[in-house]
Amino acid sequence: MARKKKEESDINLLDFKDTLEEAIACSRLGRTIASYGAILTGREKRFATLVYHLLKAKKELSDEWPVMAQISEEKKSKKTSPTEAIKWFAEKYPKKAQPLLAKLQSKYDEEETSVLYGLKEGKDLPDEFYVNTLKTVLEVPQHEAAVLYHGILKPVMIRQEEEKGLTGLVIK
Repeated sequence: MARKKKEESDINLLDFKDTLEEAIACSRLGRTIASYGAILTGREKRFATLVYHLLKAKKELSDEWPVMAQISEEKKSKKTSPTEAIKWFAEKYPKKAQPLLAKLQSKYDEEETSVLYGLKEGKDLPDEFYVNTLKTVLEVPQHEAAVLYHGILKPVMIRQEEEKGLTGLVIK
């Protein structure tokens, strides 16, 4: 799916209410979808480990199954992360790593600026706003957005009402 290039906005032309409402709608909808995705991929990871062990135990796969699995041995292509490199350096050269570790600690203790936004107590955006947000942002037909919202997302969002609050996003 092709995504539009990020548009530059003149802050003086932005409608604050519209911008805030869309941010909140996208947050509530996106986090609801993401929570389902996290549950599913968490289960996938758990089952992938079980599949690996079943393959190692030489369990038989049937050609009649619509699924398949195999163990792949490939050269690790993932680059060492900065965190891994720092950990290695600190373990190997603990005295030389002191300035680096001190810098990391000072960054850890820094304050960060966040923006808090959300719905007022007892208030919500209209259902049609959520549907139109899904339609516009996901670039899906109106009926698909309506089914996704009314059939899946809205019932979950209602169940999550007890846990509702402000959403925080680190800005700098």
